[in-house]
Amino acid sequence: MEFTVVGAGMAGAFLALALGRQGHTVTVYERRPDPRLNAVHTTSMNLGLSERGLQALQRLGLRAEITRHVVPMRGRMVHNPDRSLRFSSYGEGGILAIQRHDLGVALIEAASRTGGVRFVFDTRCVGIDKDLPAADFVSESGEAFTVTPDVIVGADGAFSVVRKHMQRDERADYSQEFLEWGWRELHIPAGTDGRHRMADDVFHLWPRGETMMFAHPNLDGSFTCSCVLPFQGPRSFAALRTADDVDTLFRTLFPDVLDLVPDVGKVFLDQPTFKLVTTRTSPWHHDGKVVLIGDACHAVYPFLAQGMNAAFEDGLELADSFAAFPSDSPAALSRFYRRRKPDTDALADMSRQNFAELRDTVRSPAVRLEKACDVVLEKILRHRWMPLHAMVTNTTMPYAAARHRAHRQHRILQAAAATLGVLAVGAAARRFLR
Repeated sequence: MEFTVVGAGMAGAFLALALGRQGHTVTVYERRPDPRLNAVHTTSMNLGLSERGLQALQRLGLRAEITRHVVPMRGRMVHNPDRSLRFSSYGEGGILAIQRHDLGVALIEAASRTGGVRFVFDTRCVGIDKDLPAADFVSESGEAFTVTPDVIVGADGAFSVVRKHMQRDERADYSQEFLEWGWRELHIPAGTDGRHRMADDVFHLWPRGETMMFAHPNLDGSFTCSCVLPFQGPRSFAALRTADDVDTLFRTLFPDVLDLVPDVGKVFLDQPTFKLVTTRTSPWHHDGKVVLIGDACHAVYPFLAQGMNAAFEDGLELADSFAAFPSDSPAALSRFYRRRKPDTDALADMSRQNFAELRDTVRSPAVRLEKACDVVLEKILRHRWMPLHAMVTNTTMPYAAARHRAHRQHRILQAAAATLGVLAVGAAARRFLR
């Protein structure tokens, strides 16, 4: 079959590789320049490769190649306001930090080697005809042209052009939810010896209630930091108007970062502010001719580090669906949607929940106690009991199944705590009545 993929990000490049390996003809169009020729830094939260992403890469023979670009993170290091530290292990597996540029280039090069995949950069999709199907493009030089493949794939992100045109005049559901928080990137450079200036094998987190910051290690000894603040309020982007305002905020909330980021006030104000959005839509496909994958149909908040891993699972599932129904595109796309939609909805819910945890509840003694119980029970019961983060990060368990199992375990812990409370009260009453 002949595929046109709109978007050469993680979802589009991975899918192109998967389809190319199956012998399909794939052309990928991307509005941005070729990252292999463009070494200019693009602002982006670092990506976290977990077990499901690694397994997807393994299926396509890329695991060893990609893991040359990663930094393993074995757990979370919480930075308290008094500069003390608290470590929490991710358990077996952990997360691998990787920069988006490095992973994107590796995927594009691997897909190009298949022979059936071609990438066209600096070319913007301006619309599609979902019934032909046909896709209209405009190149950077202004040349307009139309392509007519068998299937158009929208891998063009949360504000997808393909999705917009596919759903026109259809009874389609679509919703987007923006957080009241946004983020700006900061950079902690390597030390004079070229080494990391903090622990280089952990995810660093500064939780401060309404604000937070986190940092991922990079191979070159630096860290990529994301500072998350409300858009409005006393400690918000709107309130930070001068370098002195930023210095005061960091001196109060992130004092140890002042020593690590040169001229933090000016650097912070020079950075753009990015929004955080979750999107949900239904359906993801039209008449066997157009289909959406990745953020185009299920963008999620980045706080579980699963957006890219989920996009890889999308790519495998879509390729497997075409393998299962090689001459029936409507059946293939229906299978893909049916198998992925419940899991991506569950991922969206868990990502929002994890944002609250990272921002605030990791400081809660009750939550920390529950997580400590999770760790102990996991060691005692082995795989019969697993914390939610471990199920999401260290396994390929479907997201919906992981959420269901975590809810069941939470209810068990609540019941156990209530029982212990009743027994404690009973014991105290017996002592009192003697």
